[in-house]
Amino acid sequence: MLKELIESFEDTIKFNDFFEYLGFVDAKNEILSSPGRIIFLLGEPGSGKSYLLSYLKYENPDKYLLIESPFSKIDLKSLDKNKTILVDEAQLLSLKTLEYLRILSDKGHKLVLGMHTQIGNKVASLPHFSSRYIDKVYIRGLTFSEFQKYVMNKFIQYQKQYLISPKILKKIYKYSKGNFRMAKKIIYIGLNLLDYSISHNLSYRTFDDCILDMSLLAIGVLK
Repeated sequence: MLKELIESFEDTIKFNDFFEYLGFVDAKNEILSSPGRIIFLLGEPGSGKSYLLSYLKYENPDKYLLIESPFSKIDLKSLDKNKTILVDEAQLLSLKTLEYLRILSDKGHKLVLGMHTQIGNKVASLPHFSSRYIDKVYIRGLTFSEFQKYVMNKFIQYQKQYLISPKILKKIYKYSKGNFRMAKKIIYIGLNLLDYSISHNLSYRTFDDCILDMSLLAIGVLK
Protein backbone atom coordinates (compact mmCIF):
# COMPACT_ATOMS: atom_id res chain seq x y z
CA MET A 1 0.00 0.00 0.00
CA LEU A 2 2.83 2.40 0.84
CA LYS A 3 5.41 0.90 -1.51
CA GLU A 4 6.25 4.03 -3.53
CA LEU A 5 6.38 6.29 -0.48
CA ILE A 6 8.64 3.79 1.32
CA GLU A 7 10.99 3.55 -1.68
CA SER A 8 11.34 7.34 -1.75
CA PHE A 9 13.07 7.17 1.66
CA GLU A 10 15.57 4.46 0.71
CA ASP A 11 19.21 5.30 1.43
CA THR A 12 20.24 5.64 -2.20
CA ILE A 13 21.50 8.55 -4.31
CA LYS A 14 18.74 9.70 -6.68
CA PHE A 15 19.41 12.86 -8.67
CA ASN A 16 15.86 12.92 -10.00
CA ASP A 17 14.82 13.39 -6.39
CA PHE A 18 17.29 16.19 -5.61
CA PHE A 19 16.68 18.17 -2.42
CA GLU A 20 18.68 21.37 -2.07
CA TYR A 21 19.09 22.38 1.57
CA LEU A 22 21.18 25.25 2.95
CA GLY A 23 24.05 23.15 4.32
CA PHE A 24 24.40 21.41 0.96
CA VAL A 25 24.32 24.66 -1.04
CA ASP A 26 26.84 26.40 1.22
CA ALA A 27 29.28 23.47 1.08
CA LYS A 28 28.91 23.18 -2.68
CA ASN A 29 29.57 26.89 -3.22
CA GLU A 30 32.59 26.82 -0.91
CA ILE A 31 34.11 23.94 -2.90
CA LEU A 32 33.48 25.65 -6.23
CA SER A 33 34.97 28.95 -5.08
CA SER A 34 37.91 27.61 -3.05
CA PRO A 35 41.39 28.47 -4.38
CA GLY A 36 42.90 25.54 -2.48
CA ARG A 37 44.47 22.64 -4.37
CA ILE A 38 43.39 20.30 -1.56
CA ILE A 39 39.91 20.62 -0.05
CA PHE A 40 38.75 18.57 2.91
CA LEU A 41 34.97 18.08 2.80
CA LEU A 42 34.14 17.30 6.42
CA GLY A 43 30.95 16.16 8.09
CA GLU A 44 29.47 13.47 10.29
CA PRO A 45 28.40 10.13 8.77
CA GLY A 46 25.11 10.65 6.95
CA SER A 47 25.48 14.43 6.64
CA GLY A 48 25.47 14.37 2.82
CA LYS A 49 29.17 14.25 1.85
CA SER A 50 28.71 11.32 -0.54
CA TYR A 51 25.66 12.94 -2.10
CA LEU A 52 27.48 16.23 -2.63
CA LEU A 53 30.50 14.61 -4.26
CA SER A 54 28.25 12.51 -6.50
CA TYR A 55 26.19 15.55 -7.40
CA LEU A 56 29.29 17.54 -8.43
CA LYS A 57 30.24 14.69 -10.76
CA TYR A 58 26.67 14.37 -12.07
CA GLU A 59 26.39 18.11 -12.69
CA ASN A 60 29.71 18.41 -14.55
CA PRO A 61 31.06 14.94 -15.52
CA ASP A 62 33.87 16.33 -17.71
CA LYS A 63 35.34 18.33 -14.83
CA TYR A 64 35.42 15.67 -12.11
CA LEU A 65 36.69 12.16 -11.47
CA LEU A 66 34.77 10.55 -8.61
CA ILE A 67 36.39 7.77 -6.61
CA GLU A 68 33.42 6.39 -4.69
CA SER A 69 35.42 3.71 -2.89
CA PRO A 70 38.99 4.24 -1.69
CA PHE A 71 39.73 0.77 -3.02
CA SER A 72 38.63 1.51 -6.60
CA LYS A 73 41.26 0.61 -9.14
CA ILE A 74 41.88 3.81 -11.10
CA ASP A 75 45.08 4.73 -12.89
CA LEU A 76 45.70 8.08 -11.22
CA LYS A 77 49.01 8.53 -13.08
CA SER A 78 47.24 8.98 -16.42
CA LEU A 79 44.70 11.55 -15.25
CA ASP A 80 43.94 14.74 -17.09
CA LYS A 81 45.15 17.62 -14.89
CA ASN A 82 42.03 19.58 -15.76
CA LYS A 83 39.95 17.10 -13.79
CA THR A 84 39.31 17.57 -10.09
CA ILE A 85 39.63 14.31 -8.15
CA LEU A 86 36.76 13.67 -5.72
CA VAL A 87 37.43 10.96 -3.13
CA ASP A 88 34.59 9.69 -0.96
CA GLU A 89 35.27 8.00 2.41
CA ALA A 90 38.88 9.21 2.16
CA GLN A 91 39.42 8.51 5.87
CA LEU A 92 39.79 4.84 4.87
CA LEU A 93 42.88 5.55 2.75
CA SER A 94 46.34 4.64 4.02
CA LEU A 95 48.80 7.42 4.80
CA LYS A 96 50.87 6.22 1.84
CA THR A 97 47.92 6.71 -0.53
CA LEU A 98 47.09 10.09 0.98
CA GLU A 99 50.69 11.14 0.44
CA TYR A 100 50.45 10.03 -3.19
CA LEU A 101 47.32 12.14 -3.64
CA ARG A 102 49.13 15.08 -2.07
CA ILE A 103 51.92 14.66 -4.64
CA LEU A 104 49.30 14.70 -7.40
CA SER A 105 48.04 18.03 -6.06
CA ASP A 106 51.60 19.39 -6.20
CA LYS A 107 51.65 18.41 -9.87
CA GLY A 108 48.50 20.38 -10.67
CA HIS A 109 45.53 18.26 -9.70
CA LYS A 110 42.82 19.64 -7.45
CA LEU A 111 41.55 17.25 -4.78
CA VAL A 112 38.36 17.11 -2.73
CA LEU A 113 38.65 14.56 0.07
CA GLY A 114 35.40 13.58 1.79
CA MET A 115 36.08 12.56 5.40
CA HIS A 116 34.47 12.26 8.79
CA THR A 117 35.06 15.49 10.68
CA GLN A 118 37.28 14.28 13.50
CA ILE A 119 39.56 12.13 11.34
CA GLY A 120 39.65 14.74 8.58
CA ASN A 121 40.87 17.43 10.95
CA LYS A 122 43.67 15.12 12.11
CA VAL A 123 44.73 14.28 8.55
CA ALA A 124 44.64 17.95 7.55
CA SER A 125 47.06 18.72 10.39
CA LEU A 126 49.68 16.24 9.15
CA PRO A 127 52.88 17.99 7.95
CA HIS A 128 52.52 17.03 4.28
CA PHE A 129 49.07 18.68 4.19
CA SER A 130 49.37 21.52 6.71
CA SER A 131 52.47 22.85 4.93
CA ARG A 132 50.40 23.41 1.77
CA TYR A 133 47.43 25.60 1.03
CA ILE A 134 44.40 23.54 1.99
CA ASP A 135 40.80 24.42 2.64
CA LYS A 136 38.26 22.84 4.97
CA VAL A 137 34.60 22.79 4.01
CA TYR A 138 32.10 21.64 6.63
CA ILE A 139 28.71 20.34 5.54
CA ARG A 140 25.96 21.09 8.03
CA GLY A 141 22.84 19.07 8.73
CA LEU A 142 19.23 19.94 8.00
CA THR A 143 17.34 22.61 9.90
CA PHE A 144 13.96 21.46 11.17
CA SER A 145 12.09 23.57 8.59
CA GLU A 146 14.17 21.99 5.79
CA PHE A 147 13.58 18.51 7.19
CA GLN A 148 9.84 19.12 7.53
CA LYS A 149 9.61 20.44 3.97
CA TYR A 150 11.57 17.47 2.59
CA VAL A 151 9.42 14.87 4.36
CA MET A 152 6.04 16.50 3.79
CA ASN A 153 6.71 17.05 0.09
CA LYS A 154 7.09 13.28 -0.27
CA PHE A 155 4.02 12.44 1.78
CA ILE A 156 1.98 14.99 -0.18
CA GLN A 157 3.33 13.68 -3.49
CA TYR A 158 1.81 10.26 -2.70
CA GLN A 159 -1.27 11.78 -1.04
CA LYS A 160 -0.37 10.31 2.35
CA GLN A 161 0.12 13.52 4.36
CA TYR A 162 -2.51 12.39 6.86
CA LEU A 163 -0.19 9.58 8.00
CA ILE A 164 2.31 11.75 9.86
CA SER A 165 1.97 14.71 12.22
CA PRO A 166 4.17 17.76 13.01
CA LYS A 167 4.65 16.33 16.51
CA ILE A 168 6.15 13.10 15.13
CA LEU A 169 8.31 15.05 12.68
CA LYS A 170 9.76 17.07 15.57
CA LYS A 171 10.58 13.86 17.44
CA ILE A 172 12.24 12.28 14.39
CA TYR A 173 14.31 15.43 13.90
CA LYS A 174 15.30 15.39 17.57
CA TYR A 175 16.44 11.77 17.49
CA SER A 176 18.27 12.16 14.16
CA LYS A 177 19.90 15.45 15.26
CA GLY A 178 19.35 16.82 11.77
CA ASN A 179 21.32 13.99 10.17
CA PHE A 180 19.85 13.37 6.71
CA ARG A 181 20.65 9.66 6.52
CA MET A 182 19.47 8.88 10.04
CA ALA A 183 16.20 10.77 9.57
CA LYS A 184 15.46 8.92 6.33
CA LYS A 185 16.30 5.60 7.97
CA ILE A 186 13.91 6.22 10.86
CA ILE A 187 11.09 7.10 8.46
CA TYR A 188 11.90 4.22 6.09
CA ILE A 189 11.70 1.62 8.87
CA GLY A 190 8.62 3.24 10.40
CA LEU A 191 6.78 3.24 7.09
CA ASN A 192 7.58 -0.43 6.56
CA LEU A 193 6.13 -1.21 9.99
CA LEU A 194 3.08 0.91 9.26
CA ASP A 195 2.58 -0.72 5.86
CA TYR A 196 2.64 -4.15 7.49
CA SER A 197 0.08 -3.05 10.07
CA ILE A 198 -2.29 -1.57 7.47
CA SER A 199 -2.00 -4.48 5.04
CA HIS A 200 -2.63 -7.02 7.84
CA ASN A 201 -5.50 -4.99 9.33
CA LEU A 202 -3.66 -4.36 12.60
CA SER A 203 -4.27 -1.43 14.93
CA TYR A 204 -1.57 0.98 13.75
CA ARG A 205 -2.99 3.26 11.05
CA THR A 206 -0.69 6.30 11.20
CA PHE A 207 2.98 7.02 11.92
CA ASP A 208 2.35 7.48 15.64
CA ASP A 209 4.52 7.33 18.76
CA CYS A 210 4.41 3.52 18.87
CA ILE A 211 5.56 3.19 15.26
CA LEU A 212 8.32 5.73 15.96
CA ASP A 213 9.48 3.90 19.08
CA MET A 214 9.58 0.56 17.23
CA SER A 215 11.60 2.18 14.44
CA LEU A 216 14.04 3.68 16.95
CA LEU A 217 14.37 0.32 18.70
CA ALA A 218 15.07 -1.41 15.37
CA ILE A 219 18.06 0.83 14.62
CA GLY A 220 19.35 0.90 18.19
CA VAL A 221 18.55 4.52 19.06
CA LEU A 222 16.29 3.33 21.88
CA LYS A 223 17.13 0.32 24.01
